[in-house]
Amino acid sequence: MDKYAMISFIPSMAVVVGCVAMCVVGARYLRKFIEEDAAKAAEEHK
Repeated sequence: MDKYAMISFIPSMAVVVGCVAMCVVGARYLRKFIEEDAAKAAEEHK
Protein backbone atom coordinates (compact mmCIF):
# COMPACT_ATOMS: atom_id res chain seq x y z
CA MET A 1 0.00 0.00 0.00
CA ASP A 2 1.23 3.46 -0.76
CA LYS A 3 1.16 6.43 1.59
CA TYR A 4 -2.04 7.92 0.16
CA ALA A 5 -3.97 4.68 0.51
CA MET A 6 -2.94 4.49 4.17
CA ILE A 7 -4.06 8.10 4.74
CA SER A 8 -7.51 7.05 3.57
CA PHE A 9 -7.58 3.58 5.15
CA ILE A 10 -6.48 4.37 8.71
CA PRO A 11 -9.20 6.96 9.52
CA SER A 12 -11.83 4.70 8.00
CA MET A 13 -10.74 1.81 10.19
CA ALA A 14 -10.69 4.12 13.24
CA VAL A 15 -14.32 5.04 12.58
CA VAL A 16 -15.32 1.39 12.21
CA VAL A 17 -13.49 0.38 15.40
CA GLY A 18 -15.08 3.30 17.26
CA CYS A 19 -18.57 2.31 16.13
CA VAL A 20 -18.07 -1.30 17.16
CA ALA A 21 -16.72 -0.21 20.55
CA MET A 22 -19.72 2.09 21.13
CA CYS A 23 -22.11 -0.75 20.22
CA VAL A 24 -20.42 -3.12 22.67
CA VAL A 25 -20.44 -0.55 25.50
CA GLY A 26 -24.03 0.42 24.72
CA ALA A 27 -25.18 -3.21 24.77
CA ARG A 28 -23.54 -3.75 28.17
CA TYR A 29 -25.20 -0.66 29.64
CA LEU A 30 -28.54 -1.61 28.12
CA ARG A 31 -28.30 -5.12 29.58
CA LYS A 32 -27.49 -3.66 33.00
CA PHE A 33 -30.45 -1.27 32.87
CA ILE A 34 -32.81 -4.05 31.75
CA GLU A 35 -31.69 -6.21 34.69
CA GLU A 36 -32.24 -3.33 37.14
CA ASP A 37 -35.71 -2.64 35.74
CA ALA A 38 -36.61 -6.33 35.91
CA ALA A 39 -35.49 -6.47 39.55
CA LYS A 40 -37.60 -3.40 40.37
CA ALA A 41 -40.63 -4.87 38.59
CA ALA A 42 -40.24 -8.19 40.40
CA GLU A 43 -39.98 -6.40 43.72
CA GLU A 44 -43.07 -4.28 43.05
CA HIS A 45 -45.20 -7.32 42.15
CA LYS A 46 -44.45 -9.19 45.38
